[in-house]
Amino acid sequence: MNTPEIFEVLKRVKWSSFHSWWQFHNLFAVFGGSLAEASRRWIKRRNARLAQNWPSVDGRVQKTNVAKGTRFYGSARNPTASFTYSYSVQEGSETNYYTGDFSRTFPGEDRAWEWLWTLKDKKIRVHVHPDKPEVSAVLAGDLDAHFPLPVRTPEDLVFARPEIYTQ
Repeated sequence: MNTPEIFEVLKRVKWSSFHSWWQFHNLFAVFGGSLAEASRRWIKRRNARLAQNWPSVDGRVQKTNVAKGTRFYGSARNPTASFTYSYSVQEGSETNYYTGDFSRTFPGEDRAWEWLWTLKDKKIRVHVHPDKPEVSAVLAGDLDAHFPLPVRTPEDLVFARPEIYTQ
């Protein structure tokens, strides 16, 4: 086949972008979502490693909330306990006040509320970026050391792994 004959064959084929790509649509969505989640987790772990070396200040837990698990592509999600914390940083003769957020998943909503109840209005350790005081991190290891939640079921042991809670 020479070049003109190939072009004639290609002209006779009905090219439809929907027809050729519809099979891959779900694959792209799942791959993209998985890649985004893996990137988010990697960034959180990296930031937690960096924050371990930042200076720490006392912070206070302010507002708490538990978001019920939602379904994503048919899979059940675990409840997420979150809280807002505040901290102050002395910069020269001035004291500046900042806030931040922390969240963690739990196997059940009652366990999430129980953990948040132990934290409400308590002082916590907040790691502050040395050059940017508005950037802060609360490390799960610091919280677990001071506010442990007793293990009651084998499912709690699965959720007690430290690598799950890296912030």
